[in-house]
Amino acid sequence: MQKQQETTMDTIGSYLEADHVRCDALFADARRAVRKGLWREAGHAFATFCHALERHLLMEERIVFPAFENSIGAASAPTASMRSEHLRIRGVVQRLSNALRERDTEAFLDHADTLGIVLYQHSEKEEGVLYPMIERVLAPSCHKLVAAMQAFGALDQLASAA
Repeated sequence: MQKQQETTMDTIGSYLEADHVRCDALFADARRAVRKGLWREAGHAFATFCHALERHLLMEERIVFPAFENSIGAASAPTASMRSEHLRIRGVVQRLSNALRERDTEAFLDHADTLGIVLYQHSEKEEGVLYPMIERVLAPSCHKLVAAMQAFGALDQLASAA
C-alpha cells in the first residue's frame, strides 16, 4: 500500500494559507517602499498587493464560502462574519490607497499598521477555526475546490497579462 504524499496545495486551508503568506509579503514590500519614500515603487507594490488581496477575498467569497454555505444549508454561517471583515479590510485598503495617492507617509503607515492588525486577526480566525471547519464539511470536494481556486488565479493571471 502506497502512502499518498500531500503537497502544500492539497487542501483548501493550505492553499488559502499560502495565499495569506503571499499577500503579507506583497504588503510588506509596499510598506517598505513607502518608508523609503520610493513612491513609484510603492505604487507598483501596493497595486500588486491590492490585486492579490482582492483575488484572495474573491476566491473565498465566490468559491469557498458558497460551497460551505450550500453544504451546511446556512448563509448565516461563520462566513457571514468573514464577509463583514472583508468589507472592513477593503475600507482600510481604500484609506491606504488615498494616503498613497497623496504621498502621505504618516497616514499610509498608520493605516498600514491598522491593516496589519486586521489582517492578522482575520487570518488567525480563518486558519485556526474556519478553514478546518470548511475542510471537514467539504472533504469530498476538497480537490475540486482547490482546482477551482487555482483556475481562478490562472484566469486572473491571463487577464493581467493581456
